[in-house]
Amino acid sequence: MSGTWIEIDLDAILNNYQEIVSQLQPQSRLMAVVKADAYGMGAVEVARVLQEAGCESFAVTTVAEGVILREHGIKGQILVLGPVLKDEFTESLQADLLLTLSSLGQIGDLEQSAQSLGKTALVHIKLETGMGRTGFFYENLEDLAQALGECSWVKPVGIFTHFARGAQRDRTYSQEQYTRFQRGVNRLEEMGISGLLKHVCNSAAFLDYPEWHHDFVRIGTLLIGHVPSTGFAGKLNLKDPWLAKARIVHLRKVPKGTFVGYQSIYRTKKETQLAVIPVGYADGFGLIPHMIPQGLMDFIKIVIKNFLALFGVYLGGENATLEGHTVPVAGKVGMQLTILDVGDRPCQVGDEVIIPLRRTLANARIPRIYRKDKRIFTKREIKEGFLPIDPEYSNYDLE
Repeated sequence: MSGTWIEIDLDAILNNYQEIVSQLQPQSRLMAVVKADAYGMGAVEVARVLQEAGCESFAVTTVAEGVILREHGIKGQILVLGPVLKDEFTESLQADLLLTLSSLGQIGDLEQSAQSLGKTALVHIKLETGMGRTGFFYENLEDLAQALGECSWVKPVGIFTHFARGAQRDRTYSQEQYTRFQRGVNRLEEMGISGLLKHVCNSAAFLDYPEWHHDFVRIGTLLIGHVPSTGFAGKLNLKDPWLAKARIVHLRKVPKGTFVGYQSIYRTKKETQLAVIPVGYADGFGLIPHMIPQGLMDFIKIVIKNFLALFGVYLGGENATLEGHTVPVAGKVGMQLTILDVGDRPCQVGDEVIIPLRRTLANARIPRIYRKDKRIFTKREIKEGFLPIDPEYSNYDLE
């Protein structure tokens, strides 16, 4: 039996999908972004349940991600948002993936690959409007139109851009990006490339700019139950589908003054119980992304937090939840074993604790189980067609 696992509530994802669809403009459709294994929740499982609910368009970052969806029965449009290498063209065309065209160098090789297969390559044009990552600048559009005009096997069917500051709600910058996007679209239309499907809205822009919904909105963050930033709280009735759990594998009482963990940075203040759970850095627990301070106050908070740590005062340390009560990590998070100070709370080996494991940092080897319609499924069973198992999943090896 696995000591650490993640529960995914597919009904919560469906709730979020319906909430988003209810806010779409009449002409627009939802393109579900299931990149990075659907933010750690399982791309196949999430895409399948969304497809059953009526979603017909999906987006991923890489060809490999798109091929996996095809191999597991996802039949709708699948757009690869990231750049595609020459040696990936054949595989992507055979899987009927839509590719993103973001540089002139791709066009000749893609034309050759498509011709050799006798299969038209359908592409979406990416415009660079202020993200600074990939896409065509306005100055490149004449060369782009000329190159596409010389192609017989590469057909543009869509056009998009990506907002850099949507989550920060920097309206001035987003509006500048949108103006550049419209200018690029108009220029291409002047050169004969028209009738393209348009999409610019990520989760943040979807909420802030309904007038920009166009043909598609690309939604990832909202589907997994998160708003892009606190300023969007309450705009949709979202549900969190993610719950990471671990079992207590060791428990003992220790006296006041016991040093705990690496470097002995934690010392018990009274007689207490220490519980060991089989999760740590190797599983993504305790890891946080590198954050850039967003203003002076953010910077001051970071400085204060690190200053106090010099004197053994740790602010914002990791916690877990035991029977509805918050319990702290005692000292440092370990590589695969972490110690909790559970005080005098009644517990025993085998009891479950909830751990705050970030979706995209959670190790892919941690078993995922899925809830839908009050039934429980393993990852393998969903891939094989939603075969139910006994609800008492704790009696099963979740691997």
